[in-house]
Amino acid sequence: MNGSYYAVIPAKVLYDKDLLKYPKSILLYGHIANLSNQKGYCWATNKYFMEQLGVKSATTITDYLNLLVHKGFIKKENIYKEGTKQIEKRVISIDTGTPIPPDCNTPTTVDCNTPIPPDCKENITSINNTSKNKLGCYVEEFYENNIGMISPFIRDEIRYEIEDWNKINANEAGKIIVEALKNAIGAQARNKWKYARSVLNSWKEKNIKSLSDIQANDRQHQCEIQARYSRKNYGRKPVEEKIPDWNNQQTPKSNNKDNADIKNLIDKINKKTNSKDEQHG
Repeated sequence: MNGSYYAVIPAKVLYDKDLLKYPKSILLYGHIANLSNQKGYCWATNKYFMEQLGVKSATTITDYLNLLVHKGFIKKENIYKEGTKQIEKRVISIDTGTPIPPDCNTPTTVDCNTPIPPDCKENITSINNTSKNKLGCYVEEFYENNIGMISPFIRDEIRYEIEDWNKINANEAGKIIVEALKNAIGAQARNKWKYARSVLNSWKEKNIKSLSDIQANDRQHQCEIQARYSRKNYGRKPVEEKIPDWNNQQTPKSNNKDNADIKNLIDKINKKTNSKDEQHG
């Protein structure tokens, strides 16, 4: 910040539970307050704030600004070039309920009135759909529909991954990242994006470049698991069930003499029975 000015950050901003999740959004408020001390407003660009806060993405600055607007802490208004839809400058002020003066063409003492670059155009929504590529929209929509709200930090990392995978396979970059997110959801990981990012890194290390490569890798992984299981059980002696002692007792061999005696007794009984029947007859 310019040392000739000071910035006052109210307690309602400093301790706001939503801003505390993104501390640099609070610092951004301080920079805006500093630049607005003289005129009550400023038109610093995203590039300027990126340099002051050490942020790598202009979109992150946009997200922080929109969060501050949504919370009612600042106001911003785009000024377009006459007869065009191109943004010439963006006027930002601390939201005190006082309208931004219509004559706001006097620059502040800080040299930050460079026109906003084309890739930093803004809208009232947290994400400017016109500036997002199709891949980013596809991945972020899946994330929001299946996991939850995307923080500015995760949004930046998703876009870095998109850039990397777009170089590897432009046709399937978004689908590959979504596949990693599906893995994180299926694994019930606590930090879904951290898990998905580790999966993406492992795929890069394995030189995976497409969805078909991912499927082949999954099949190979299953085969490796099965092979480890087979090796673990290889060479083990089969468990033999112990036969009870009572089952080892041999059936006594039949005695031929006893069988003959039994036959003789039966013959005698039959003869006696037949003899009695003849007498009664």
